[in-house]
Amino acid sequence: MRIKQIVAGIVLLAVFIKEVIVANLQLAYAVLFVRNSHLTPGFLNYNLRGCSNLEMLILSHMITLTPGTTSVYLCTEKQELTIHAFNAKDPESVRSSIQKTLHYPLKRVLLS
Repeated sequence: MRIKQIVAGIVLLAVFIKEVIVANLQLAYAVLFVRNSHLTPGFLNYNLRGCSNLEMLILSHMITLTPGTTSVYLCTEKQELTIHAFNAKDPESVRSSIQKTLHYPLKRVLLS
């Protein structure tokens, strides 16, 4: 492994741990203080075009391990991941957050 990959792996691990902690706090707040009528759970698709099978697998597991999101279906033919999000009021924001905090750092580790 190259030094850049090792550093990228450490960064990915730190970012993932931070995301898990933040998601736990957000979910706890929503469960305790937000009315059911204000909750907007829903399904959305996340584009995985150009990703390797390993990258798709790892990303789908990372999404599932983050509280408030669950990978529902991974279609390798379409290279698309269906996700259920606890707060899907703004699906584009959810996609952008996944791409910025999990997907790009994972690509740096796997160099794909």
